[in-house]
Amino acid sequence: MAHAPARAQDEDAPKPEVKHLTVAVLGDSLGDGIWGSLYRRLVRDKRYTVFRGAKNSVGFGGETLIDQIDKAFAAGPTDAIVMMIGANDRRGIYVDGNLAAPYKSPQWAETYRHRVDGFMDAVAKRGVPLVWILLPIMREDDASTDAKQINAIITAAAEGRKDVAVVETWGLTIDGEGHYAAYLKNTKGQAWLARYTDGVHFSDAGYDMISEAAFAKLIAMSPSFQLMTSQK
Repeated sequence: MAHAPARAQDEDAPKPEVKHLTVAVLGDSLGDGIWGSLYRRLVRDKRYTVFRGAKNSVGFGGETLIDQIDKAFAAGPTDAIVMMIGANDRRGIYVDGNLAAPYKSPQWAETYRHRVDGFMDAVAKRGVPLVWILLPIMREDDASTDAKQINAIITAAAEGRKDVAVVETWGLTIDGEGHYAAYLKNTKGQAWLARYTDGVHFSDAGYDMISEAAFAKLIAMSPSFQLMTSQK
C-alpha cells in the first residue's frame, strides 16, 4: 500500500507555538530612544517584554558594555538583543582607567573593533540574535565622518556572524540630496520632524522609523519572532 509522502505529513503536523518573547535594548542614549519606541509599539501586546538596558553617556570608549548583556539575562529569559551605540564614542578609549588609544590615533580603530568583537562574542555565547542599529547621518560634518568610521567597524565585525544583523540608518535619515535633514518628507510630500535639536538624537517619530526597520530585521533573522508575528 502506498504511503503518503513525509512532506505532506510534516505539513499536517502542528506548528510550534511561541508564547512570550523578550527583547533587550542596549547601548547609549540612542539605544534608550529605541527602547522607548519598541516599548510604545509592543506594550499592549502581552506576548512581548521590552527590557530597558541602555544607559545615557556610555560608550565603548569607557567600557566594554558586556555588563549590559549580563544585566538583561539576570532580569529574566532574553530572546534577542537590539543594540545602538556611538553617541559618546568620539573620544579616546580607556582600559583600566588608563588612556589606551587616543581618539583619531592609529590604534583607536583597532581597539574599538576589539571591544565591538568582544560584545558580539558575548551575545553569541548567550545564543540569541543581535540586531545592531548603525549610526545615522549627523548635522555636523565631522560628526558624520566619525559616524561613518564607527559604522564601518561595526559592519566589518558583523560580517560572517550568522546571528548578527546590522540596520542601515544613513539612507533613512538623509534628504533627497543626500544631506542631513531635521525634517523628512513622507510619501505624501508632508514634512515631519525626525531629529532632535542636537543634530544627533531623534524625535519620537524618528525613533519609530528606525525601530520599525530594526524590528523587521529581527523578524527576518529569528524563527521565534517569525512564529510570534504569524500567530494571532
